[in-house]
Amino acid sequence: MSTNESREGVEMGFSTCPWCAENISHPTDCVQVAPPDCRPPEHRPTANRWFLHTDCAAEWREFVTHLRTLAGRGAFRTLVEGPLSGDVNEMLEWEMPDTS
Repeated sequence: MSTNESREGVEMGFSTCPWCAENISHPTDCVQVAPPDCRPPEHRPTANRWFLHTDCAAEWREFVTHLRTLAGRGAFRTLVEGPLSGDVNEMLEWEMPDTS
């Protein structure tokens, strides 16, 4: 199955939620997530459109809220971008330096 087929799968009768990796069996059990676009729905590109289960979309929104909190604290680069480009285990220092 191609990427576009999986993203458009709800309309074609099958899809996998990228958040939980479970099948979406009914289009009424999911929501569409896509970048904001002022064009009418029939003219919007489908390349960046994803379908998530309703519960998964709620979890994703909480996750995004947490990402914004990390960004506001100045920790986004280290705690989010860093692990995406490297090994998390290499980033951890288990022993704290003695500050006494």
